[in-house]
Amino acid sequence: MLIQPPSGEDAIDWLAEYARPGEVEWHDDNRFTLRNIRDFRYSPTGQESPAWYQRQRDLSQLTTTALVLSYWGGGCVAHAFLSFGFRDGQWLAISVETRRRHNQPWSSLGGLWRNYPLMYVVADERDVIGVRLHIRRERVYLYSLNITPQQSQQLLRDYLLRIEQLNNHPEWYHTLLNNCTTNILRHGRAVSPAIKYHWRLLLSGFADRYCYQMGLLDTRQPFATLRARSRLMAAHSVIDSPSFSQDIRRGAPTE
Repeated sequence: MLIQPPSGEDAIDWLAEYARPGEVEWHDDNRFTLRNIRDFRYSPTGQESPAWYQRQRDLSQLTTTALVLSYWGGGCVAHAFLSFGFRDGQWLAISVETRRRHNQPWSSLGGLWRNYPLMYVVADERDVIGVRLHIRRERVYLYSLNITPQQSQQLLRDYLLRIEQLNNHPEWYHTLLNNCTTNILRHGRAVSPAIKYHWRLLLSGFADRYCYQMGLLDTRQPFATLRARSRLMAAHSVIDSPSFSQDIRRGAPTE
């Protein structure tokens, strides 16, 4: 899966959303600065206004983790990613995606070959969730994971180390073997060895059912009820709102 970093990287005509990979600078065991956090603005027609920022964070202030599933077609396949919530109410989303160039369309078949570098997109929720909910009109579900703050901190640390690894040793995306859900599984196993590969992770649209069966979601209510409550509705939030993360969680399961 390893690939050589392309020569003349800066000259490659990446799609704007993939132009700047995240970068991590550690200050001590917990404090770090994360650069190139994507914060695009989108017009009602989907036109992008690219923007990025950097932020210093402290792992010890991380309290919770959310699972996001976004469906663009049927119910069997979804894009899955995690978002990490801090004590000050801010959220950091990290989405495993294909890094594509201009005029390079996404193809699940194309992902079986060496066409797309693997990329961990670090982004503001208002961007990475908002574009799916408001612009692409996908069906988006937000679940609070039933893990401890310490497990959330360990999970994010593992993500950050993976980002550093990919910056130094790029890899190819693979539709079956190196995708969004297989990488979440890899990180999950760093927190709990009980998490194992399952067909529901191959068909990523069922990842929430798998997490429910593993006790990683709120099992105090039937899964169908939890799922209905966890769907985000575009009418309940505004993509440019500074309170976007809070707005999408109103009426959602308790964090």
